[in-house]
Amino acid sequence: MGYYIKGAYQMYYEIYGKGEPLLMIHGSTASSLMLKDEANYYSNYFKVIVVDMIGHGKSERVKEFPVDYWKENAKMLRGLCKKEGINRVNILGTSGGAIVALNFAINYPENTYRVIADSFVGEKLSLQEANTIKKEREKAKNNGGSGFWSYMHGEDWEKVIDADTNMLINYAKTYRNNFHSDLDKIGCPVLITGSLKDEFIDNIEKRLCNVAKKIKHSIILLSPDGVHPLMLSKKNFFRKVALNFLKENTLIPEERE
Repeated sequence: MGYYIKGAYQMYYEIYGKGEPLLMIHGSTASSLMLKDEANYYSNYFKVIVVDMIGHGKSERVKEFPVDYWKENAKMLRGLCKKEGINRVNILGTSGGAIVALNFAINYPENTYRVIADSFVGEKLSLQEANTIKKEREKAKNNGGSGFWSYMHGEDWEKVIDADTNMLINYAKTYRNNFHSDLDKIGCPVLITGSLKDEFIDNIEKRLCNVAKKIKHSIILLSPDGVHPLMLSKKNFFRKVALNFLKENTLIPEERE
């Protein structure tokens, strides 16, 4: 465990296991604690690096998240890989972490081996959608969400949630695309996954298919089961699919749980 520091930002990370590197990125408003069990599992096959995105978990708090949040986290992750002597990395990101993973592949193609992007909003988040997320999070603060967020971040969890929410609104105002319309620059194999019953992402099938169409070497898997995120709600199924892809670059149908 340790910290990577660059400029105004400090990123916490932990490493599990040995072998080919696999970078795992949590979802928005969560932290690496979200992926602890998965990190332990995948460490049987890979050298797993889990991180807390800027301002999340054990990473240093910032008053405001950078507006170009997904790209800024990708920059931090590339610096972290350099620090650890990792030239080429597999990446598994879920929800907001999937957006970071694809931004990494866009900006550092020579350093990206394979990517799994799970349960994310697709290319665009409208200002209306960002404002809806803000309202839903305000309700969740007083309706059970505080327990999860407190576990992820500690006593100052509300500052993290508010900073992330404000970032989403500012991002929607400033940019029209989560990937700056550069998905066609990705040259590595990409597996895109999601649940058709995802309770947080409307029209997930259309959103993720539109992303897959723009990536030359992409595979998409949409499950009729599970919720958000697929990698945790259908854990055993997802693990089998992920290992087939990461180790063999294939997607072999498996029986659902």
